Amino acid sequence: MAQVMHAGPSLSVRERDRRYAALRAALRERGVDCAVAVGSNLFYLTNGISGEKVGLLPTDDLPVTVLVNARHLVDVPASVIVESQEWIADVHGSNDLGPIIERVQQLSCDRGSIGLADKTLPLGSYQQLQKGLPEAKLVDVSDIFNNVRTIKSDEEVALIEQANRVFDAAIAHMHERVRPGMTGAEAVREAIQGMWAAGGDLDSTLSFNFGPVAKQNPVLADLCLSQTIKWGDVGTLTAHAEYRHYAGHSDQEISFGEPSALHRDMFQAVLKVREAVLKAVKPGATQRDLIEAYRAATAETGFRSSPHSQIHQYGIDVPEFAGPAFRVADPAGGGPGKGGLGSAGNFTLAPGMIYSISPTLVAPNGEDTLLGGTCLVVTEEGYRELGERKVELLVVA
Repeated sequence: MAQVMHAGPSLSVRERDRRYAALRAALRERGVDCAVAVGSNLFYLTNGISGEKVGLLPTDDLPVTVLVNARHLVDVPASVIVESQEWIADVHGSNDLGPIIERVQQLSCDRGSIGLADKTLPLGSYQQLQKGLPEAKLVDVSDIFNNVRTIKSDEEVALIEQANRVFDAAIAHMHERVRPGMTGAEAVREAIQGMWAAGGDLDSTLSFNFGPVAKQNPVLADLCLSQTIKWGDVGTLTAHAEYRHYAGHSDQEISFGEPSALHRDMFQAVLKVREAVLKAVKPGATQRDLIEAYRAATAETGFRSSPHSQIHQYGIDVPEFAGPAFRVADPAGGGPGKGGLGSAGNFTLAPGMIYSISPTLVAPNGEDTLLGGTCLVVTEEGYRELGERKVELLVVA
């Protein structure tokens, strides 16, 4: 995805070379000659090229080849793309994998081992690779990309911190401008304008639930777009802010009018639970440790915990999950997708992991759901919060 140019932090060629070196070392160790990537793993290799579809990373220290949608090069030469950025020098326009297959043959890898960085590679592309490279062995290397992407560099952390500031701007813009009588769609537009003004990517967006009963649910957020905000409603914002395609992600509550006693009590409990979880964040702790700290602290508040605990990692994608190199057995006997652990199951925290820690509490009646928090990076000493936003229940008077 092409990025809008900003004056803030960016990724250097040194960062590109760091990624390539880490990926290539792991691929060589497994005996893989090159790797095919799409989606977010392709973005990880390119830093974003307009119309990008597929990339090829040779295990040897040779240029990465990138295919873009053929339409993108109908009226301009590939040199326009090459000269517009510093990461990729070999660009081709194609709607199939022909140039990738030709490059594999040029590299004399057509009888070797070709890694697939993504389990979501389209079936047609997989079949074309099989047909065009019948003597090659196609192997899954998604774990290698996942492991390398789990730990963020200082440059990546700077982008994620800036993306969180973009979300902070959306909250400030909504708090200042959004009032009862506006529709959910109008409120979201105000938030997006705030993100754009703060330098966010043009595809930044957010989820906004509101009503007299506090909720956070994507289906309800869609329904809220056509509804009108009323006095007495409480709104839940979930960030999908982006800066240079890195995410800013956390949650914020806004009360339209004086909050009810229940909502004030719940949010005070959210703050106490979040403080308890943060005390557990340090290298060597596990995701299970964080979930158990969340559950134990929630039980002391008189409110209920939620399967949607909102304690998870992210980066380019929301969410992201730790690679298998970081995973450990769950002492509670759970597994991926079970026991509140998330799709990665249990894993060990390490410096450079990004976390959204925004605990969710549920009222005793099972109706109201409140949450709140910010983002942090795990450090050698524990953690560092990203951005300056205070975790508080905002009120529109």
